[in-house]
Amino acid sequence: MAEHLSNRLASTMSSLRKVAEFQPRAERPAAIALDAIDKTILCALQEDGSLSISELADRLGMTPPPCWRRVRRLRDAGVLKRQIWLVDPDAIGLHVMLYATVKLATHNAEEMKAFKEEVQKLPEVLECSILLGRTDVILKMIVPDISQYESFFYQKLTQLPGVREVITGVVMTRVKEASALPVL
Repeated sequence: MAEHLSNRLASTMSSLRKVAEFQPRAERPAAIALDAIDKTILCALQEDGSLSISELADRLGMTPPPCWRRVRRLRDAGVLKRQIWLVDPDAIGLHVMLYATVKLATHNAEEMKAFKEEVQKLPEVLECSILLGRTDVILKMIVPDISQYESFFYQKLTQLPGVREVITGVVMTRVKEASALPVL
């Protein structure tokens, strides 16, 4: 038992060292102090980003000028990043959501940089995360149909720099989709 745990710890530490080699430490900005009004603003704007300052102020029971100052402070601090509309994928013919786990052949900085640059160019890839553990990368993708994914798989995905193995899962049912972050 102790030997098994020791081997798992050694494997995890090896993975951490690999990540340290190709993923420079990003400076994480200090979290901004949020009061109850700030949190209410964040929740309201995540629910409906098209709210005007007047509508938001009404919801908060305040006048527009202090509401605007708070929104501007949150935007300037980088808490509010951008305002967008979410598009229904089925309405535009994107019916198949997929997740793929990717194992890379190497973990050197040049290969990882090349992989990251190339994956950015693929509009079918909605999200890409580098992981610790047995899987190196997880991708969230969307395509019109399985035949389109097959073409994408052979012509683009497996041609990304450093890709050794790809295992794909097709989403049967989306149980929960959330874009709003929990504001605690």
